[in-house]
Amino acid sequence: MMNFKPRFTTHLICGLVLGASAFSAQADNYEDGLMAFAVGNFQEAGRLFMNSADEGNAGAEHMLMRLFSENKLYSSNLDNDTLKWTRKAAERGIAQAQFALGELYGKRGDAKSAVTWYRKAIAQGHYGAYYKLGQLLEKGAEGVSADRRESRHLFSIAASEFDVHAQKGNATAQNTLAGMYEKGQGVGKNIKMAAKWYDAAAHQGYALAQLNLGRLYASGHGVPRSTYQAAYWLDLAAAQGLHEAEVLLSEIKRSGKADIALAM
Repeated sequence: MMNFKPRFTTHLICGLVLGASAFSAQADNYEDGLMAFAVGNFQEAGRLFMNSADEGNAGAEHMLMRLFSENKLYSSNLDNDTLKWTRKAAERGIAQAQFALGELYGKRGDAKSAVTWYRKAIAQGHYGAYYKLGQLLEKGAEGVSADRRESRHLFSIAASEFDVHAQKGNATAQNTLAGMYEKGQGVGKNIKMAAKWYDAAAHQGYALAQLNLGRLYASGHGVPRSTYQAAYWLDLAAAQGLHEAEVLLSEIKRSGKADIALAM
């Protein structure tokens, strides 16, 4: 009678070794992801957490959801690796990842794919996706027909949601709501309300709002015209790396206004 025990034991040991090795790799990705997160390298953290999540690590999936929900993975980086793991997260049903993927496709000029992922994010109630899809449908794009009626509907929903979050002090919502008031998207066009919300976000250090508020002060729209205030806010935005703010600030300096020196 043949004895199969040694072979079975060998297979069992090999299985345990391979399982332990896979678990170790999963743990390494997760631990390295936590270290990258701790030092603020969110793109690398996202890549590592995605690898670990693919291996079944629930903690890594939680951290990935946190990165996307806190907008720490927002990036203009269009490389294929970023697209690949953002898509993986989107396919897992993470609404913020679906929104981010829509943005990445939009930047690549693939409007049809952008619409697809914005709609998936909308299905989960992502109010930013309502706004972005509204923008796309307002004028249309290659492969996507304009639909003003749906665009207005999407803007209306987005404006209501942004207003709720703006009232709670969310600077991103405040800046976006201000832009909607400035353009009349989903709300009646109201430049004074735009200035109010740009001001609220700018005082929280939100660079885009500082740029927008500086622009309003430079033109005198919604606020009294003031080169001092314009230069003050544009200087703050430029210090955060906004090139457009640097350009506008240079234009104001070249205008030779007497009070510009007060803002420097």
